[in-house]
Amino acid sequence: MRWPLLLSLLISSTTWADSLHTCEHCAKHLLPAVTKLTPGRKYARDRRVDIQHLKLDVTPDFTKRSVAGTMTMTFKPIALPLDKLELDAVDLAIADVQVTGAKLADKIVAEEKLTLVFATPIAPGAEASVSIRYSAEPTRGLYFRTPEMGYKPGDSQIWSQGEADMHRFWFPCYDYPNERFTSEVICHAPKGMEVVSNGKLVDKKEAGELTTWHWLQDKPHVNYLIALAAGHFHKIEDKAGDLPLAMLVPPSNEAQAANAFADTRKIIEFFQKEIGVPFPWDKYYQVYCHDFIAGGMENTSCTFEASSMLFNSDTETLRSLHRLDAHETAHQWFGDLVTCRDWSHLWLNEGFASYYTVLYEQEKSGDDAMKYALWLEAEEVLEAKDTRPTVWRDYGDPMQQFDTRVYPKGAWILHMLRSQLGPELYRLAIRTYLERHRNGIVSTDDLHEVVEEISGLSFDAFFDQWVYHGGFPELKVDYAWDAASKQAKVTVRQTQKVTDQVRLFQFPLPLSFSLKDQKDSIKFTAKITKAEEAFYFALPAQPELMRVDPDYTVLAKVDFQPPGDMLDKQLVSDVIGRMLAAQILGARKDQGSVDKLARLLKEDAFHAARSMAANALAKIATPAARSALIAGLTGQTDARSRSAVVEALTSIPHPDAQKALVTHAETEKNPAILTTIIKSWGTRPGDAAIATALRKHLDSKTYQNTLAAASISAYRAQDEASAVPAILAKLQDDPQEFRTWDYRNALDAVAFLARKQENRDAVRSFLVTHLSHPKEELRSGAAKALGTLRDPKALSVLQAMLPEAGPYADPVREAAAKSVQTLQAEQPGSAELKNLWDQVQQLQKKTEELQNRLDEAKKKAEPARK
Repeated sequence: MRWPLLLSLLISSTTWADSLHTCEHCAKHLLPAVTKLTPGRKYARDRRVDIQHLKLDVTPDFTKRSVAGTMTMTFKPIALPLDKLELDAVDLAIADVQVTGAKLADKIVAEEKLTLVFATPIAPGAEASVSIRYSAEPTRGLYFRTPEMGYKPGDSQIWSQGEADMHRFWFPCYDYPNERFTSEVICHAPKGMEVVSNGKLVDKKEAGELTTWHWLQDKPHVNYLIALAAGHFHKIEDKAGDLPLAMLVPPSNEAQAANAFADTRKIIEFFQKEIGVPFPWDKYYQVYCHDFIAGGMENTSCTFEASSMLFNSDTETLRSLHRLDAHETAHQWFGDLVTCRDWSHLWLNEGFASYYTVLYEQEKSGDDAMKYALWLEAEEVLEAKDTRPTVWRDYGDPMQQFDTRVYPKGAWILHMLRSQLGPELYRLAIRTYLERHRNGIVSTDDLHEVVEEISGLSFDAFFDQWVYHGGFPELKVDYAWDAASKQAKVTVRQTQKVTDQVRLFQFPLPLSFSLKDQKDSIKFTAKITKAEEAFYFALPAQPELMRVDPDYTVLAKVDFQPPGDMLDKQLVSDVIGRMLAAQILGARKDQGSVDKLARLLKEDAFHAARSMAANALAKIATPAARSALIAGLTGQTDARSRSAVVEALTSIPHPDAQKALVTHAETEKNPAILTTIIKSWGTRPGDAAIATALRKHLDSKTYQNTLAAASISAYRAQDEASAVPAILAKLQDDPQEFRTWDYRNALDAVAFLARKQENRDAVRSFLVTHLSHPKEELRSGAAKALGTLRDPKALSVLQAMLPEAGPYADPVREAAAKSVQTLQAEQPGSAELKNLWDQVQQLQKKTEELQNRLDEAKKKAEPARK
């Protein structure tokens, strides 16, 4: 699964790099929320049974947003007689249970479990099956998207999202990743819709107003990878050899479909060659889903992805889905063909998918593009400063594992492994790992064992420090030349704080020295083992350039300041060297540094180096640096570097920079770049020309209303209350064109702008109507916005939204509670009221905890029988 930072997959420039952190905070809708926090270390579940097969026969009701069906599971007890079968099931109405191969004595329905008690224990190895008829109105796991919910007519669809443990909300199951089985899905959908599920389509027939689709996955996979999508779609097809490929998008996104499908066949062909294992499933379909709660989800043979990520060609090189495509496709091997045995080993799924996305970047765009992709991955890790280990058992909810430790750091762990083994030996190890554990469950030890077996080398220290401990090396590197002995002295100090979680690292650190009039550099490897070490290298003459880790093979934060003229040489070296040199120059203020960066911005062949030069000039921010940026905006034909220059100019609060942006906006056709400029106008209240431009863009009709959303953001930054009527009109007249999170942000923006108005009735009424909106994101957004509005008249409606907290996270209730606190804090005697409110909240929480314990005790003493 691709996480929220992966909205950045759309972006292929420094804008991508900058957005990596931004998206973590503003695009959390692209990652399933934490469902329920439970304390304690987490380990793999016991497997009491070997599930052979699971069959789902379901009928969705698009009007009631409910599902009714039958789940049939065939299984065998593994080693011990089985007296009861526990299944995960949440808020399911169980209508009937039938058992074959045993006699049912009782069924116990608890908060999260359905327990079937057998009259006589089932013997180990004996086959039995249970068939459970049920219905549900799921709030998680299966999601409806209909016109009644605010989606465009003709785009109705449902789709499932199982990872990590969400299927239990719409069918009874064993919802944990350490058990594999074959499956089939039979779905009765309205005529005219298409149904997609795992495996191959074995039957399709009409029956009245419904069409029955029967999909069979005859290769074993884990429960969270079961998939169902049904709806109206535009479909395009292709083949990779004999493998059927298809892309399905909502009909309203037909124009964007080809952009999303451009690389799929090439990716599969490359991965088959690089991995050495053929694509393991019967087909590969991709289904784009409205308001999908992840960037993408790698269900076996059918990936589901977020339709909000689809784009038009006018975004040029700034938008691409090939990285999302590569990531989810790589999962068909890593995560699907082999699956982590528990969520602590998630990096075996996500790290591999992230790294093979980097490898495809090399295949698609060359070595510099691959190194830049690694740079972006490294920046995420270095900025996160997360000292927890990659294999970590102290998470409260599995979704807390989906972060930088398993995605970019996981990718870098594999890159370092590949760098130490060499590409060919690495490929052999990975092919062996996949073939040995094909259709199985894996842990880090399985990979470790294969790597050592294939290489004959010990990787104990490698896995211990990079996987089972946290952090990364922070290095201070110093260079000196001894002319008498013709030796280069390199001192390396590890400066990271050493703790029980973060240790001193042991690793090979490549170094290279470039000599005058010699084409090839001289390379050495320093074996780092201590907190501080000095290394001496004999050279024919004093080097013009020393590079630390020139091939970019170590995940580390390196502080090395090239002395003398070395920095000039580094500015014309490899792409990582040039980018590092630009960073160093960005910390200086002298004219020489500005001139060098201006030349890099104008002349470098690689977009990322030009973008880095723009960022560095923005940090210098002297008049000369500002002039260099303005001049550098001309001739940036690649949208990635052009966007970087625009971003840099928006950070400089000077009339010349602002004038350059206004002038550029008149001719800029790329909506993504134009959005950046419009948002920057938030710093220019009272400017009549800007006011006219903002109103024009607010009223414009563009794909996903991106320019209108940017204008609303600028109005908020200006605190321009006069814009409230126009914003309300836009939100009321054109809601379906906005992306859900943009619309949600607009609710808060209009509340913010109206917060000082004497009469806030119109805005309050508008927000209150959204408290009952079918979209949870908009309900919670409206609850938050009512707090932002600072209207005490909203208190009563918000307080009515605070019933007893349920067992699962409720973002709407949480937003309402925070808004109530905000509003009460501003009332007369607010300090006393807030104190009393906090006491009431604490008392309510304790009461709920006591009631839950009492209920649980009652269930254990007198279990519910149905």
